[in-house]
Amino acid sequence: MPSREFVETLTELRHRTLHPTEHNRGQLPERLSHALRTLAVPSHPDGAWLGTAPPDLGWLRDFEAVPEHMSDPDLVLRGVTAGLGAQLRAHAPGNLFNIFPVPLFDAVTAATLAQLYTPNALWDLLAGGTLEIERQLVRQLADLAGWPRDDAGGTFSFGGKAGLMYAVRIGLNRCLPESGRRGLAGGAAPVVVTTEHNHDSVEPVCALLGLGSEACVRVPAPGRDRAATAERVLTTVADLVARGTPVACVVLSGGSIMDHTIDPVGLVAAGLSSLSGSLPYRPYLHFDTAHGWPWLFFRDYDFPGNPLEIDPVTLAALREVSDLVAEAAWADSMTADFHKAGFCPYPSSAFLARNAAELHTLHEDPHTAEWRPWGGNLVLHHTIEHSRGAAGILAAFAALHSVGRTGFRVHLAHVTAMNNVFRAHLPEFGYELVNPTSPGMASVFWPVAPGGPATFAELGRAEPLLVDDANRYTQALYQRLAGLDPQHEVAAPIVLGFLPAFTHGAHGHPLSALRLLPNSPHHDEVTVAAIADRMATAKAEFDRSVTSRTGPLAGLRLRHVPE
Repeated sequence: MPSREFVETLTELRHRTLHPTEHNRGQLPERLSHALRTLAVPSHPDGAWLGTAPPDLGWLRDFEAVPEHMSDPDLVLRGVTAGLGAQLRAHAPGNLFNIFPVPLFDAVTAATLAQLYTPNALWDLLAGGTLEIERQLVRQLADLAGWPRDDAGGTFSFGGKAGLMYAVRIGLNRCLPESGRRGLAGGAAPVVVTTEHNHDSVEPVCALLGLGSEACVRVPAPGRDRAATAERVLTTVADLVARGTPVACVVLSGGSIMDHTIDPVGLVAAGLSSLSGSLPYRPYLHFDTAHGWPWLFFRDYDFPGNPLEIDPVTLAALREVSDLVAEAAWADSMTADFHKAGFCPYPSSAFLARNAAELHTLHEDPHTAEWRPWGGNLVLHHTIEHSRGAAGILAAFAALHSVGRTGFRVHLAHVTAMNNVFRAHLPEFGYELVNPTSPGMASVFWPVAPGGPATFAELGRAEPLLVDDANRYTQALYQRLAGLDPQHEVAAPIVLGFLPAFTHGAHGHPLSALRLLPNSPHHDEVTVAAIADRMATAKAEFDRSVTSRTGPLAGLRLRHVPE
């Protein structure tokens, strides 16, 4: 006979989970409502942090040991909500750090329902209709990219890094068809070719796939000279092929966050096709559009008529980017992160292959590509994950169909316009704009330090000691604006991205800068002007307290991280 404790514990477990009759569904919104009531409140409507930063983590001491018995659920939820203290609020106007998800309520609801019912997207028998939803999303995204929608394949995964892993692995199967079974031992080691400004996860992907990080060949690219970039990429590939080196994949940028640099897919694709005459394969071409994919919604926008009446400066930037991203039509694969400007929570990311058959080369059995009646489709053979949740799939479906083409266009136009408003205001207050030609959502500013070089160009030529001083100043100002300076309280923190090594000077020393990236629909011109004014006031006050190499900057440890 079970003990009384056994029976009581089992009864409580049943109470805290969904009943077979599902009469207790209402507990979920009740628990969520309770958690929201205990969540920290923002210190200011514009404030970047939920509560204050840095977080007070002393409460964790009460949870150091796993309890012997079941705990009070309210107590546990208070721990959960305390863990979100000092969380950056993606939707807050003062959060200008990076592209964070600003999820729709409906996308969060979709993801929450997926978490409650736990469809496993490895097999449609265990996934309800979510795999059919995924297939539909792939067709819609393929159409957006300009691909034949019924030929494309794809899978949702955990982010752009997963997309790169898929692309490189498929590329290996194209150039070395036996590598999936026999591995890469023997013969020349394959490489991955990419441009110098592309995402820094290419090297880790090469390492994870057993190629080694040195298999990533970075091609120096001359800014926005697309013809020169294509020539350099193709010359690099041709030289490698001439030396007998297999090229697993060519990865091109589909929109870098900093400068929105987009590589010339069409030119490179045509060159690779010509090169393949001397090869049994054409090197695989992946377009890394994890960030840049939403601009595809402008492919069919009536720019001359401009029905949304977007201002001319913003419209020109949107057209420039959308024309370049539209070259996805020439790529073998691409990535669409719905948690970047796609209104979904982490993670929701789609890897898309122009030819579904190539995605299925990740498994030796060609029959896995056949789509059968419901219950007979296992997709785990060609996915990185075995247990694969459907939250990202359902969230993307909710976002794509709730927002629609016009919604995405309005959002991109809005955040681009707000970025332009910051660009108009901040240079008046000692923040030099150092990426003026970028047509994207991000701006990079260099705060002019008192007593130092007057321009960023002069800083690039300065001696390392002066550069160090300027870098310390930039970092200290970033900390003060963000509310991270313990000696200075900030009512409405403004969190920018701190770039320890935005670029390098003439002596090879890193030059620090600040990245500003508005991606909230809650910005408007009045709010942006107010934030710019607060940044101006903070800098003026800070400048009065700073003497080079003394005061608040003395002994400040510089943070050098890859950025």
